[in-house]
Amino acid sequence: MVGVNLTKRRDIAAFVSFIFASDFMHFVQTRLTTIDVFITFFVILMYYFMHKYCTLSFYDTALKKTFLPLGACGIAFGFGIASKWTGFYAGAGLAVIFFLTLWKRYREFCYAKKNPKGNTEGISHKEIVKNFKPYALKTIGFCVIFFVVIPFMIYLLSYIPFKDYSEGGLLTRMLDNQASMFDYHSKLEATHPYSSVWYEWPTMERPIFYYSKEMGEDLRRGISAFGNPLVWWSGIFAFFFMLYLATKKRDKNARFLCIGYLAQYLPWILITRCTFIYHYFPSVPFIALMIGYCFLQLQKKVSKKVFLTLLILFAVICFGLFLLFYPVLSGEVVSREFVINYLKWFENTWTLVV
Repeated sequence: MVGVNLTKRRDIAAFVSFIFASDFMHFVQTRLTTIDVFITFFVILMYYFMHKYCTLSFYDTALKKTFLPLGACGIAFGFGIASKWTGFYAGAGLAVIFFLTLWKRYREFCYAKKNPKGNTEGISHKEIVKNFKPYALKTIGFCVIFFVVIPFMIYLLSYIPFKDYSEGGLLTRMLDNQASMFDYHSKLEATHPYSSVWYEWPTMERPIFYYSKEMGEDLRRGISAFGNPLVWWSGIFAFFFMLYLATKKRDKNARFLCIGYLAQYLPWILITRCTFIYHYFPSVPFIALMIGYCFLQLQKKVSKKVFLTLLILFAVICFGLFLLFYPVLSGEVVSREFVINYLKWFENTWTLVV
């Protein structure tokens, strides 16, 4: 969905969906149904609706119509934070994008104020000057309801399944749990052999090893969570290219992707407790989108034949790697010798079977 909105190309959007589906972590985390799957889904949904809002302007679109994607974004945000606290990271990115969009409306207002007799794209400058302040205030008021009040209510109601809230009430039970969770995470000093820190995630320095079982003399089962090397390592270069487009070319789509990616990733710099590579999962959809957007830029520089060849080749290699590593992602019985010789690319930090 986001891919179609960003690129206006269904082939690129299909490519983005394919490489995301072929990502190792996407397969492992969804198969294990960890909570990170749900927050990642709602993050995608939030940014989809926010991007829809950014493509609209209350100068040439009915104000109520602009509220539809904005309200849907706020509801998705509510479900996101009800799934996991990291939904607040996405909320920070959404806030930056929203206020940048509002700033753009303000600049249009300033221009129209200096040129009262002109018009922009068929819109009278007098109408822009007249409508900016009331429309901006109504939009901000709408956001207070849909990004503060409604998400708070969704989060509060998510505590209904708790059986022990009757004594102090649902609100008290929720607030007590916030204090308890914060106390736990802020004071946690545990260590783990498969933990990793934020700067190790993009390079997959240390996958998290979930499961191991010996099936015979040379046969093993194992499940590890890490990324598809082609997707994650290409994503590093794609991110820096997006930064270039956003800063030098003022590409609004590249800026959108950078903000979304960094909102999910940068907060982990401040986390001092034990962390794992799966915390990077909500950033992976943005990696796939950035790679897709790189291909869109490449399409402008090469022939259609070359473009399609490179696009298909990337997808085929991506899927080939998924098939190659499938045994250590799914827990299928596999030869330990095969894993050691062909899949353990980092001798000292990758533990795929034992």
